[in-house]
Amino acid sequence: MKIRTIITQDAEVDDQNSLRHFLFYANELELLGIVQTSSKFHWKGIPGAEGPKTELAKSFLEAEAPFDIPFRWTGTDWMQQAIDDYAKDYPQLLKHSADYPAPEAVRAITKIGNIGYMGEMEAPSEGSELIRTAILADDTRPLYIQVWGGCNTIARALSDIENEYSDKENWAAFHEAISEKVILLACGEQDETYRSYIAESWPGIQFVKMFQLFSYAYPWKTQPSGESRDSLDASFMQKEILSKDSALISGYSTWMDGKRYEGEPECFQFGANPNIQNEWFGAAFGLPQPEKYDFLSEGDSPTYFSLFPWGLRTLENFTYGGFAGRYQPCTDQFNSKGEMLNYWDVQKDGYIDRDGNTHEVESMWPYVADIQRDFAARVCWAAGESDEMAPSLTVTEGCDISCTPGQNIILHADTVFGAELSFHVYPDASANWAKDLTLRTVESTCTLTVPQTAAAGDQLHILVKAQNRAGHRLVHYAQVILTVNK
Repeated sequence: MKIRTIITQDAEVDDQNSLRHFLFYANELELLGIVQTSSKFHWKGIPGAEGPKTELAKSFLEAEAPFDIPFRWTGTDWMQQAIDDYAKDYPQLLKHSADYPAPEAVRAITKIGNIGYMGEMEAPSEGSELIRTAILADDTRPLYIQVWGGCNTIARALSDIENEYSDKENWAAFHEAISEKVILLACGEQDETYRSYIAESWPGIQFVKMFQLFSYAYPWKTQPSGESRDSLDASFMQKEILSKDSALISGYSTWMDGKRYEGEPECFQFGANPNIQNEWFGAAFGLPQPEKYDFLSEGDSPTYFSLFPWGLRTLENFTYGGFAGRYQPCTDQFNSKGEMLNYWDVQKDGYIDRDGNTHEVESMWPYVADIQRDFAARVCWAAGESDEMAPSLTVTEGCDISCTPGQNIILHADTVFGAELSFHVYPDASANWAKDLTLRTVESTCTLTVPQTAAAGDQLHILVKAQNRAGHRLVHYAQVILTVNK
């Protein structure tokens, strides 16, 4: 069965890019909703509203701005425009997968949430009702809610559930079931409502802080050299993505491409401000100068990269890593009652640059080139230029192997159409001895010896990668986990 997900977003230009990117993959997941919300960066304003009312709200507020007028408000029409463009690409996309949802089905689940101001939860909205209904549905599968803006519309949905059911006899069990079902995949905390309501009333809900901004957002040029950085520069973007005949891509934003964004001041007009290189917020921090048509930002997209079926095992355990990075539970996050929160934060991994130097980087950075090439292939699907698919991949011995110290392990991988196979230790997700382990590989076979010093419970993660030799060189992974027994 497919993974269930809802997108919530605050309509910033990078959210608009993220939505267009996502729609190329709408066949892969069960999309239950696209909901516009507010955040500390964007809101519509409500006449008569006052704020910020609390010190907590002030700490989240990006700029002094009253809540009764719009603040960097981009409107809501852009969502329908993106779906209109998806409708134009839909016939070509449908040739590659019958699972692409019909444009009208996507339109029917696109809703406006609580957009009044940062943290606004004044009343139920169409968006909060959609989220509430999805949470209450008779479906035990996890519900992954992507948080690209504030948590306020989600918080309103949970608050309405609490108000309706908290006096019922089975509330404790019902509350626990919802806490286990709902998983928030969040690009940080973009308003105060996670802390002020969700953490207080629903501390068991898993909150994964998918902050990978140096890998897939505005500061990406600060990252080490290599294929990942190459895949974000203007030459790749123009040749592999922007030049293709896709309606969805025609609305995708890059640096200095001439596009203007409704409601944004000049310092956020990345496409149309002729002085943007010197006036954007990154210039004040000394970030490298962008070039025309460079990748701009999709800071929120890691929230769904964790959901796509690329072969890595992120959703089994976020400590296993994957295309959206590797995460660990935090032991220092508590609510006001002293209850520990189910809060996870990103970890860094080692990355070897083009010159052979190793850097500690955001843990999704090694996968950015894979992501970008796959994205380019999907754009080619929409343009009718290519039918390239990622290769299949199986490991004969399976992906969960028990072992003992000193044991020799042999892995046999199988792929199709002559795809290139490789085997790599993933030391950052493994026991300490993994960094010194030697893999002996011959074509589709890998052999290793578990060291005698390995302790019971230690894990070794082996990443098996199949990659097409031509075209966009698409990839598929298998993540083999060896667990030591004694």
